[in-house]
Amino acid sequence: MSKRKKKLRVFEAFAGIGAQATALERIGIDYEIVGISEWFTDAIICYDAIHGKEDERPVVPDRTEQMRYLSQYEFSKDSVRPSQLAGLDAEYFEKLYIANKRSKNCGSITQLHGCEMPDFDFLVYSFPCQDLSTGGKGLGMSKGSGTRSGLLWEIERILNELNEENRLPEYLLLENVRTIKAPSNEKDLNQWLSFLESLGYKNDECMLLNALDFGIPQDRERAFIVSHLGKKLDIEKRIQKIGRKSNFFDFYKNDYTNPKYRAEADIAQLNDTPSRIVMWDINGRDPLSDDTTIGTITCNMDRTHCCGLFKYDGAKGRTFRRPTIREAFLFMGFTEEEYERTEYLDFSYRKMNKLIGNSIVVNVLEAIFSAMFKDKYGGKKSDN
Repeated sequence: MSKRKKKLRVFEAFAGIGAQATALERIGIDYEIVGISEWFTDAIICYDAIHGKEDERPVVPDRTEQMRYLSQYEFSKDSVRPSQLAGLDAEYFEKLYIANKRSKNCGSITQLHGCEMPDFDFLVYSFPCQDLSTGGKGLGMSKGSGTRSGLLWEIERILNELNEENRLPEYLLLENVRTIKAPSNEKDLNQWLSFLESLGYKNDECMLLNALDFGIPQDRERAFIVSHLGKKLDIEKRIQKIGRKSNFFDFYKNDYTNPKYRAEADIAQLNDTPSRIVMWDINGRDPLSDDTTIGTITCNMDRTHCCGLFKYDGAKGRTFRRPTIREAFLFMGFTEEEYERTEYLDFSYRKMNKLIGNSIVVNVLEAIFSAMFKDKYGGKKSDN
């Protein structure tokens, strides 16, 4: 067994709402998030709602001082383009200040430099998938392309900077859509892996892991690549799949005597327009059973190919609905408690859908992290 270290120090690049931190906590890894990099303001605030601890809440200064601090970083209000912060209302602005401080956020990956980063052992980088996804335009991730998926190469720059200081992290984990392995992306992926090898990393084979094999009734397959300084880890051989469970009703919240569930279902309704009827014909789940599964949750569940639609006799005679955001959190491996920590944010369905659709299934990460770290960093009692 490897010699036990005190604590696994983790940096989350493209952090989103922090599925990685959730997975590490749940399996009892002795870890510390030493920093994150995220520029989407909604994601930063939601990350803090889920993970922030009240005893770590910073003292909030006046608006001028908040602006002085936040203006050090580049943020985006839509996750696509840089945004000015001056127009944000006071409540949202204060939430962003608290969240950025408490999560140790370093802002946009494009402005992050190795010399500014703390020492850490593990880098997780789930860079944008839009230009690789079958739902995108296939613009790819080539170096210098300027695409969102091309932000991968900011990690190259950062690792080079860390290498100059002899501070490379021991472990890396890449996550993205399965089309990263498509022939159109093969050259760029191989270029990336060759770069890592030039720094001394050994790359495991690309793993395609489906949430269905980890107790989640969502057909969501994603690509993961583990890299390790010094030797190949062959993590896939040690990952424990629990198989496909018959447990749909653990995720589907249709007890409408619960006023919260009823209100959330009403918000998730769709009008019976001709285009929505087409959506039902493609995505309808009827009848429902414990063996029902949904498709992949995306950042927009109001598209023709939705992850699933359910019959619902709701307000105004509408007859079906999308998954509620609570259900989407559960289908992504989060708990109801973790979802409820975000309710005070009062974000719209569309905002929350974008955040959860861009996350990673927690159960899959649990299996990967258990295989990577249980022997070396296991033993901390989880609070969950």
